[in-house]
Amino acid sequence: MTEYPGQTFGRFDPLALTGDTMSTTESVFEQRILEIVADATGRIAAEMDPVCPTSTYLTTLSREVEMAQADPASVAHPELVDAETYWEVSVKPQGAALRSTVSEILEWLEAGVVSMMGAAESELKALVDTSSPQPGADTELARQSLEHQVNARCLELHHLMAEVLRVVPTSESLDEARTFLSDQLRSRATSDVDSLKDAYMSGAGGDDQHQQFAQKQWSDTHADRVSHREALLQAEPPWRHQEMALVGHERTQAAVAEMVEAVVERLQAPLSGMSRPLMERYDAPWSQ
Repeated sequence: MTEYPGQTFGRFDPLALTGDTMSTTESVFEQRILEIVADATGRIAAEMDPVCPTSTYLTTLSREVEMAQADPASVAHPELVDAETYWEVSVKPQGAALRSTVSEILEWLEAGVVSMMGAAESELKALVDTSSPQPGADTELARQSLEHQVNARCLELHHLMAEVLRVVPTSESLDEARTFLSDQLRSRATSDVDSLKDAYMSGAGGDDQHQQFAQKQWSDTHADRVSHREALLQAEPPWRHQEMALVGHERTQAAVAEMVEAVVERLQAPLSGMSRPLMERYDAPWSQ
């Protein structure tokens, strides 16, 4: 029989089948699994949400970097005006700390679910042990009915394990911050490019026809000029700092999603082979 090794989850006291219908037991089991998931979801969100870059944070960061550029003595950590230093001493350590904390929460979650899955396996064994066909019944039909119940329950458990994916924080706030930065960057780049138009037209010189040609050239190349200016701004403070803040949290979010997916895979793996040994358990008395 497949084993679910792990720590005992103290809050769970498995229900005995005696006096309870199978459906009632399954309902309580599902409720308690979902409670563990909800608990872990809240704990992970409490760690990650407060440090997720927002439009307000990005604006504040931009102002602080600009202040540090203008007057290093006006800020607490003027060394952070260097983008690479900001990444190494601020963004990178924060991401590492978050991943470590979330990993501990996921270990707690997995141990709890593993303990409860052991109880679910015991329930299936009890179902098999109490499913001997009545005298005169169609034994093959009875076996098929039992196998259908076992397979259906294993599939339900497989789907229930997928509920663990819910602990991954949503990316809504991060997406909003990314959109905010993109809009701000595009607006600044467009403004910078547009401020050069008069000089461009003046430099083109010529008569009205020549000016019209220059105007067309300007219009035709405007989008490329803005994109080029965006690329230049992205490499400069404070834009580079804001980009690093977003990238750092995006990477942490992706790492958390990968860790959660790995937990789900480990929890679901034993279920794919659980039906066969249960049916072998059922067949054993009849094969003697």
